[in-house]
Amino acid sequence: MTEFAPQPLFDTYARFLALSPNSLVFENRFVVRFLNKLEPEIPAKSDYLHTRDFLRDYAGWETTYKAYRIQVERLLLWGWLKKGSSVLKLTREDAEAFLAFCREPDMEWVGQAVRRRFIAGEEPGELVPNPQWRPYESLGSKAARKLADETGMPRQAPEHYKVTASSLKQAFTICCSFYDFLVRQNTLLDNPFRAIEEPGRFFEKRAPSIEGKVLGPLQWAFVIETAEWMAHQDAERHERTLFVVVVLFSLYLRISELAGRPDWHPTMQAFQQDEGGAWWYVTVGKGGKERRISVGSELLGYLKRYRMSRNLTPLPQPGENVPLLLKLDGRGGLTDRQIRNIVQKCFDSAVKRMQAEGRGEREISSLRAASTYWLRHTSASYDAPLRPLRSLQVDLGHAKASTTHDIYYHSVEPELTPTGRPRRLKRR
Repeated sequence: MTEFAPQPLFDTYARFLALSPNSLVFENRFVVRFLNKLEPEIPAKSDYLHTRDFLRDYAGWETTYKAYRIQVERLLLWGWLKKGSSVLKLTREDAEAFLAFCREPDMEWVGQAVRRRFIAGEEPGELVPNPQWRPYESLGSKAARKLADETGMPRQAPEHYKVTASSLKQAFTICCSFYDFLVRQNTLLDNPFRAIEEPGRFFEKRAPSIEGKVLGPLQWAFVIETAEWMAHQDAERHERTLFVVVVLFSLYLRISELAGRPDWHPTMQAFQQDEGGAWWYVTVGKGGKERRISVGSELLGYLKRYRMSRNLTPLPQPGENVPLLLKLDGRGGLTDRQIRNIVQKCFDSAVKRMQAEGRGEREISSLRAASTYWLRHTSASYDAPLRPLRSLQVDLGHAKASTTHDIYYHSVEPELTPTGRPRRLKRR
């Protein structure tokens, strides 16, 4: 087995597409050097070119390319550096060993997420492998990371790697596709991953849980009040912030249902009124399925406020194709990352307000750990005691009522404030 440290093999989507399809002519010289070190004991260049062919055929979208890149890159590195073999020679037992390694990799292969796999080198235009990059990422506690950033202390290296069942299933699925591709290309006769008996044992689904992913009444009150304060201070920039926070919370939206998908981009006509006068938000959810989410009167008030800040009529008109969200330069559409950044800045400002009021670390830590997805969990958790199961299931977009029941109707009811229920956006 080889003692080389793993390094990234594939760069960004744009740089990948610029490579010569059948040769290493335009390849990063540090990648070529790495491959040369493995030769001739391991035919790394041949493995690498087969993998590039697979990625080019299967990565029609950048997001797909990134997901496939992660898994086949891990497979190549594991085969070369751990098994000491070409990936074309892996057996069923090797495929099982790889999945077991993905579930619990060596900690030397685990690091914190890095923004760039390759960074600027000493020569002009030269890109070298980022020494901080690792095949597996462990972010650790978000609260700990945020606290380190606030205090100026260095972030701690991950102490353990926690893999999800969905991540393991994705690794299996993509590796199956890779070997199916090689079989169709007459490069191999058999797919070692297809030979695994009962592959589900590697990624048995755990019971869903939102434990630790719900904002308490105090934290949510600070978030919504901070968003309103930000909008009051700078309406041009933060009326959008307030609207994003309110919509994600009150409609239980996933990020993609607000940012859009490759075949669907939300416009103002996503808000629609039926013949009975009720309002709905019409979105495209998982699997490209359209779903309608009921819109309450309080959210309509925020919608009117947001539209008026954009010099639009108070409520959308039928067929209004104005983009739902705009960039600050006036262009339509926001990416998933941009929406997350907007919400995170609101969370960060709420943390600062809590600190300024002398709130204790115990009260602040859960908000410091929060992500955008917590808004969906928080709202559904607050609503579960008040709404019928079927109604909440439909608005959440769950295929099965049992999913909604297991996640939200077994959760602990949120603590009441002295004035009653947590401050929230009420539904019709």
